[in-house]
Amino acid sequence: MYARSILAITALIAVAPLAAQSTRDDPAHQAADAREIPQTQALNNQVSSAVTQAQSATQAQNDANQAQYEADKAAYAAALREHHREVLETDARFIRQQEAYAMAMRDWRAQVAMCKKGYQSACNLPTPDPMKYM
Repeated sequence: MYARSILAITALIAVAPLAAQSTRDDPAHQAADAREIPQTQALNNQVSSAVTQAQSATQAQNDANQAQYEADKAAYAAALREHHREVLETDARFIRQQEAYAMAMRDWRAQVAMCKKGYQSACNLPTPDPMKYM
């Protein structure tokens, strides 16, 4: 019984404000709207302006980020090209060094063979220097 009484009182309290509200056609309501509409419109304009500014700032930051990304990609591509060029130069130098060493070894073997055959002048020759073959 006590619970029903509390429920009935709560329902009356909830319904009472609804009964007291006026309709939109009420002159007091229209007067309040006339006062509030310009203020509401001004606030809406401020919010709209702030949103536009935030979007502009975000777009500017996105553009700056994209430009930095493109610059980073270009720098990476340039670094790759430079590295590739250096590798090719190193490979070419290594090939020249191998060829010079091979030629020096060929001449040294010929010199040793001549020395073993008894040609004393071949025995007295200095060892071939690969740097002279480059």
